[in-house]
This record gives sequence, C-alpha cells and structure tokens, in this order.
Amino acid sequence: MRSIYLPLCIATLMLCGCDKDTKGLDEKEERNPLVKQGQSYMEINDYAKAETAFKQAIENKPNMARPCLDLAIIYHQYKPDYVSAIFYYKRYLELRPDSEKTEFINEQIKKVQIALANAILTQSGAVQAMQDLKQLQQENAELKRQLAALRRSAPATSTPITATQPKPGLQKTVTETVPKSAMPASQATHKIYTVVAGDNLTKIANKFYGNDDYEAIYQANKDRMKSPGDLRVGQTLVIPNP
Repeated sequence: MRSIYLPLCIATLMLCGCDKDTKGLDEKEERNPLVKQGQSYMEINDYAKAETAFKQAIENKPNMARPCLDLAIIYHQYKPDYVSAIFYYKRYLELRPDSEKTEFINEQIKKVQIALANAILTQSGAVQAMQDLKQLQQENAELKRQLAALRRSAPATSTPITATQPKPGLQKTVTETVPKSAMPASQATHKIYTVVAGDNLTKIANKFYGNDDYEAIYQANKDRMKSPGDLRVGQTLVIPNP
C-alpha cells in the first residue's frame, strides 16, 4: 500500500508544480517593460499602440507566451482579425501546454472559428441569399393562404349553358322570321325572306348583311322584280348568304 501511495503523491506534486510554474512564467513575462506598456495601453483602450508593444515584445523574445494571449484578445474582441486571433491563441497554448487557461482558451478558439465562418459567409453573399430564400418561402406560403381563402369565399359557379337552353342575346334565326313552308331544301347558299309592310331592299340588306348593299339581293330576285323598288307585302325573296 505504501509503495503505491508514494508515486501518486509524487505525480500530484509534479502537476501542481507545473501549474505553479506556468503562473510564475506568466507573471514574470507581465513584468517585461513592453508587455507592461501594452497592458497600460489596453487599459485606456488604445489597442493600436498595445498591439505594437506586444508584437515588439515577441520580436525581442519569440518564446514569450503572455503577449501572444494579449494579442489574441485584441484580435478577437477589439480589432477583429479572426485568423490572427486563432493563431495567437494557439501559439500561447503551444508555449504554455500546461496552462490553467487551456480550457478557457480552447473555448475562445471555437468562438473565433464560428465568427470567422460567419464573416466568410456574409462576404460571399450566402447569408443574404439564405435570408432572401426564407423571405420568398414566407411570401409563397402567404399567397397560397390567400388563394385558398378566395376559393372558399367565391360564389358557386353558375350552371353552364347547354344545347337545350337558349343562349341570351343571339340574333333571331331565319326560322323565326320566315315561315317554315317557305324554307328551301338547302340553306347552304341562301335564305328565303317574306316581305312585310314597310320593307325595302335597303332595310332587308341591313337586316341580313348589316349594311345598305342590297345589290346581291336584287340580282338574286331579278326574275320576280322589275326594279329594286318593286316589292309587295307577302312576296318571297331569295337572300344570298354574304
């Protein structure tokens, strides 16, 4: 039992020592004049000068971790440059693999990656396209709803006209103006009309042709008319089809 307990104690002390060493290294680096200067600029929100100071500190001592973390925060929160923010967060973890801030920094990296992806989508127009598509879908759904409402509120369609129902407004047929006994065997080329009181060829032409041109009627009936004015009540006339 004693032989197992001792190694466990040693391992625990080693881990505590690593964490303590990490904190000590960060505190030591925070006393660096350039790092202190950069943090002073951050306190007054002068992030451009803070950025310059931290970069100068890293240039002088490339293995300094603390200014990497400060730069990552600047690029993440104050001067958005998500690619640089990810780089400096990861650089800090690379230099401080045993840092107590590891979990926090990994969470920040995920947030920056999401922000970077959204920025890329926005610049490419994909976000706007998706928003436009969503709006069109909503408008389409609203149009369908309105159409369905109109169909429900529309009156029933009137009974269609069939062959057994007279169509309103139609001109009287020949059978309504000419006795059936006077109808010729064929109606393919002419009609028969019985003259009534007050008729003349002009009126008859208007009745059948819609104009005053009675010459065709007169030519078709010259064998029974001496002149265009030779009409008698009850006389039957051949009316050529127009």
